[in-house]
Amino acid sequence: MFEFLEVISPGCGVSFQDAGRPGWKRFGVPPGGWMDPGAAALANALIGNPAGAVVIELALQGARFRVLSDGWLSMAGASMGWMPGTVRKVSRGEELSFMRHESGVYAYLAAPGGWAAPEYLGSAAVSARSGLGSGLSAGEVISGRTDPTLRGPERVARAGQPAVHPPTTEACVWPGPQWIEFSAAARSAFFATEWRVSARSDRMGLRLDGASIEVPAGTTLSEPVLVGTVQITGGGQPVVTMRDGPTVGGYPKMGWLDEDACCRVAQVPPGGTLRFKPFNQ
Repeated sequence: MFEFLEVISPGCGVSFQDAGRPGWKRFGVPPGGWMDPGAAALANALIGNPAGAVVIELALQGARFRVLSDGWLSMAGASMGWMPGTVRKVSRGEELSFMRHESGVYAYLAAPGGWAAPEYLGSAAVSARSGLGSGLSAGEVISGRTDPTLRGPERVARAGQPAVHPPTTEACVWPGPQWIEFSAAARSAFFATEWRVSARSDRMGLRLDGASIEVPAGTTLSEPVLVGTVQITGGGQPVVTMRDGPTVGGYPKMGWLDEDACCRVAQVPPGGTLRFKPFNQ
């Protein structure tokens, strides 16, 4: 292992992430993993790593690191003061600051060979609320698996350009298990509303504020919940289940977002807006 970075401040959140741990839902374990798989894959490609190498996920802003060894780093995803979709050579003693939130929510920092991180149930993905690892904290030293000065083969041409993350987006919704139980008026209000992303959103769920959607009468039995499920709470507000979200839920499920839509809505910051459209439009 090669000591590479020291955490000065985790800001709004810094954690190890990889592709997650599929196959454990029947035991109540969420899949976890990076919130924006495309951005994580780009960070790895830029530095010459396999797509599944462990990356560091940064949330919103405020993270600061001290460089302990000369080497290479790449970053992709949200813009936090360091141009995403780029590779950078860093020097021992240098301080890396991601203090300025410009666009998006989640960014990914990759090192040659990937980061050395503990694994739980076959994955290094941190899912703190499930008791699977914890976020990085001030004073922790982060090591790479290989010499950080040995950058992998160039893959920039194949990686493409950094994604642009607007503060508003539109997502296609597929019908959920209780779709037909919602009234026509409730479904119409759901699609007509410009939803605002709540500051209470996190890796478990994207909470949305806006119109109050009338929920179906009666009790919905607790049943399996997929990443991307749009549940309507008792207060009439939607919650989109994200990577660390529960594996079962009892709120009525209006719809479901596919993988691409989940990645895009994950990058809409608090205060940003989101509109839904039916799958057949």
